[in-house]
Amino acid sequence: MCLVPGRAMMLPDPRLVNEDKPVELVTVPLSPEQYGRAVEAAVEALRAAGVEDVLVAYGLGCRCPDELLYRDVPLPLGRLLPYIAKAEAAGLYHLGSGDLHVNDAAGRAELLLCHEEDVHLISEDKALVRRLMAAWEAEGLSCKLAEPAAPRAEARRTGP
Repeated sequence: MCLVPGRAMMLPDPRLVNEDKPVELVTVPLSPEQYGRAVEAAVEALRAAGVEDVLVAYGLGCRCPDELLYRDVPLPLGRLLPYIAKAEAAGLYHLGSGDLHVNDAAGRAELLLCHEEDVHLISEDKALVRRLMAAWEAEGLSCKLAEPAAPRAEARRTGP
């Protein structure tokens, strides 16, 4: 069940009602099997929200060449899971051991497959946040809402 600190699930969390601020949904640390399910659910939630294209970038903890770090690679959303599998097979990335930044090309959502064995979604699209919260809950994955510390896309190095 998703945990909303200090709130019963029957009451709407104010962060899911306030339409002018982004919210962050984050899982607890996950096992490798849970991590895979969380990523699949996140991809499906993005697809259901109308996301068609994403920008993917290797981050902290990835074993890729320096020139690939924090470089956005445009992909159709439908190619994201095969891209991750290929990166794992090549030893560039491993779910839960490195950061993989996945941003909606339209700027509505940001997904972080985190090196701390959790998954983050940051978005102002409250319907998307609720959809993913419900999907993770249906998978038996615990998650919580948080205020995003800073926009991750702005904190990333984008290179020349």
